[in-house]
Amino acid sequence: MRGLLMSSGVAAMLIIAGGLSTAKPLAEDKTYDLRGPAPTKGQVFVSKMTLKIKDADTTLKIMGMNLKLKMTMNVIGEEEQKVLAVDGRNVTKCQSKITKERAEITTDFGGMNQAMTQPTELEGEIVISERVEGNKWKHSLVDTKPTEKQKKELDNRNGIENEDDLYPAEKVKVGHTWKVEAKALTKLFGNSFTDIKGELNQKFVKVEEVEGEECALVESEGTVKGKMKDDDGMPTLDVEMELKVKSWRSLKTGVELKGKFEGKIKLAGKQKIDDAAVDITLSGPLSGESATKLK
Repeated sequence: MRGLLMSSGVAAMLIIAGGLSTAKPLAEDKTYDLRGPAPTKGQVFVSKMTLKIKDADTTLKIMGMNLKLKMTMNVIGEEEQKVLAVDGRNVTKCQSKITKERAEITTDFGGMNQAMTQPTELEGEIVISERVEGNKWKHSLVDTKPTEKQKKELDNRNGIENEDDLYPAEKVKVGHTWKVEAKALTKLFGNSFTDIKGELNQKFVKVEEVEGEECALVESEGTVKGKMKDDDGMPTLDVEMELKVKSWRSLKTGVELKGKFEGKIKLAGKQKIDDAAVDITLSGPLSGESATKLK
């Protein structure tokens, strides 16, 4: 009797398994396209982002003096981007309406606190970006001529870049891991960074719903080094970032609906403050998040 029950149970299990395999693949066998579809003319993306460096140990060397202080910086960005032209999977022309782009800076120097809010020169402007020879971007303002300060900020912008280099070309299963080289990360940091080196280890963790859409949760971790340009476009600051990143990428549209990151940042080099050359070092925790909607 026991043998009959066992053999019947095995047979039933095989039948159920066979039924499942003919109906649809098991969840762990299903594959997903993480790159998503190509962008299309007329698409509009509304994005918000925050980046925070909290209580960073900062040293300023100026005119023979060493000033040690704590610095907290909140960078806030909100903009609406519209695709104006595409070539295959690449956007070749786009428009960015910069609603908010500013830094809120607080310093603690020997118990004396000072706070300031500093909008960028492009806050409130509409920027037209067009891809030119050498895969570079040329930017202009709508209905107005940029000031010298605005020109410098425009030079540090990118247009809408595809993120194909960050994701596998083939469909992959949940649990898939891969590495992203520094050349793929360059697009993330814009023209304000140069000589980017390092890599991120990435993993497709699971499929999760965000605002009613199925998303691939991708976790990334690694150390990235590079140089940051000053206001004159010269690479004067050495930068090192230890990053842990989570991104929720829509499987339907390929848009990163939500992103979070944390880690540590170190800066060292020269900067101009009120036209005076200053040696600066900064070290502290880094965090941030982003959200994007397809309008």
